[in-house]
Amino acid sequence: MEGHTPDHELVRQTLAGDTHAFEMIVERHQQAVYRILYRLLRNKQEAEDIAQEAFLRCYRHLEKYDQDRPFAPWLYRIATNLALSRLRHLVKHQSVSWDDYDNRFSETEETTTGWQVGLADREGPSRSLDPAAAWEKREVRSEIVQALRSLKPPDQLIIILRYFEELSYEEIAYVMQTRRNNIEVRLFRARQKLRNIPALQQEWGNARYHGQDGGVTVCTPARK
Repeated sequence: MEGHTPDHELVRQTLAGDTHAFEMIVERHQQAVYRILYRLLRNKQEAEDIAQEAFLRCYRHLEKYDQDRPFAPWLYRIATNLALSRLRHLVKHQSVSWDDYDNRFSETEETTTGWQVGLADREGPSRSLDPAAAWEKREVRSEIVQALRSLKPPDQLIIILRYFEELSYEEIAYVMQTRRNNIEVRLFRARQKLRNIPALQQEWGNARYHGQDGGVTVCTPARK
């Protein structure tokens, strides 16, 4: 079936001149890209603009994609590099520190909505919640949004990729162009900063830190 064509095959078809194949790539990944960008930037227009630029760059540089690797992390690397560059530009040209960038570059009224984009589609009908449970989940997500504002953007990105997009440590390291060990250590430190927030304890459960390799064992369905 067309909808189940692997990403690497769509890439091959695109490179062979099939523009419809790239349209399928965009349709398949646009929600995830937007979710990540919005959660990081918390600005709808910025997220939409950068998502569009990310797909344009993806198309222009598609021949550089290593087809032996998963496609999504490669696309996320392009998108998040653009987003972090945008935030660095804001810090540099508006005299805003990483710690204070939030106050200048967010749309509070859209925070909860942004974090909910695509959640229903990802979870599917089998995970439908009753109204009370859905309300409680929105409250938890909203509290997490506020909590993440205490972290610098790169650390927010690690949390977003791990716990909301469920990427593996290796995939996150690839997206952020660093080593797995570094991701594990930074993830643990970020969790330590947020450990007193009830919503996060409910969402994640307890974590154990293994000092030997810097790894974190978490209660999450994400891949290892």
